[in-house]
Order: sequence, then C-alpha cells, then structure tokens
Amino acid sequence: MKNYFLLLIVATGFLACKKGDVGPQGPEGPAGPQGPQGAPNVKYSAWFTPNAYTSTTLFGIKHFTYDKNVPEITQPILDSGLVIVFGKLLGYNPAVWPTSQVSQLPIALTYVQSGSTMTDTWSALTAPQKLTIRFVNDKNEYTAISTAHQFRYIIVPGGSKISGRSAAGNYQQMSYSEICGLFQIPE
Repeated sequence: MKNYFLLLIVATGFLACKKGDVGPQGPEGPAGPQGPQGAPNVKYSAWFTPNAYTSTTLFGIKHFTYDKNVPEITQPILDSGLVIVFGKLLGYNPAVWPTSQVSQLPIALTYVQSGSTMTDTWSALTAPQKLTIRFVNDKNEYTAISTAHQFRYIIVPGGSKISGRSAAGNYQQMSYSEICGLFQIPE
C-alpha cells in the first residue's frame, strides 16, 4: 500500500507540471579562453629542390632517386605517425603539369610524347632520418631528371589530436590546402 501511495505522489508531481511559454533569451555569456595554438608536434619543411638524382636500374627499369637527410623522421614516427610528401612538378610543360599545381605523392602522371603514351610515377619512401624521392618512367625514356621539381614534407607524430582527428586519419584524400589548413601550416 505504501508503494502505491508513493507512486501516486510521484505521478501527481509529474502530471501537475504544466509546460509554459518559452522565456526570453538570456544575455550572451563572456567569451571563453583562447584555445590551444595549432598542432605543436607537427613538423614541416620548406620547399626543397633536389640538386641531383641517382640513377639505378632494377629489373630493367630505371629508377631515379634523391635522398634527403631528415633527422625528424624517427622510428616512432614510422611506427605510429605519418610523413606526408607533396610535389610541385615544375620540370614538366605547364600543359602537362600546371605550375600552380601541388599534389601529394605518390603521383602517377600519364601523357603522350612523340606519339607514345607514357606514365611517370613520383613516390616518397621513408626510413629513419631519411626521405627518398623516387621517379620511374614506364618506358625508360629518361636519362636525367629536371632539377626544377620541388618537394615538401609534413611529419605528424602518432596519437596527435588535430581538430578532432588523429594521425591515422585519411589524409591521402585531402588536398595540399586542406592539409595545410588542418595543421595550420603556411602554404
């Protein structure tokens, strides 16, 4: 009986409440504190231009490589972080690669030259303290590489929280401008 009486009191309390009109808008509160500045652990390079490439042949295919010493690329970065490399391929005719275009490596560029369709592939390889820019042409047409091409890298430590994303985010789908904006890096 006590349980029914208690239930009756609680039910009456809920049913006796009447929803009234919405009150007036309250005043705006004070501004909050300044948020943290960008991504402090993210490192990035200036644009660099390889001065010479090394040519090697593997299974009959010429590979041109340029090795850059990058002390910030550590084994923990390779294990759980991210190294993103961008290229401005300024050694091409602007009809093939516009001078304002920046893309994330790997880049596969297919074009026709002297009636032959060919594909140039630019990629980046990483090892502790080292970044390698690699170029391969599927027709072995090149004997040397233009030194006009420019590259830039961004290093994101593992576990970094950037605007609600982690270093495991799908950055391969993002443009250069989006990556720079996300990590607050000057373009």
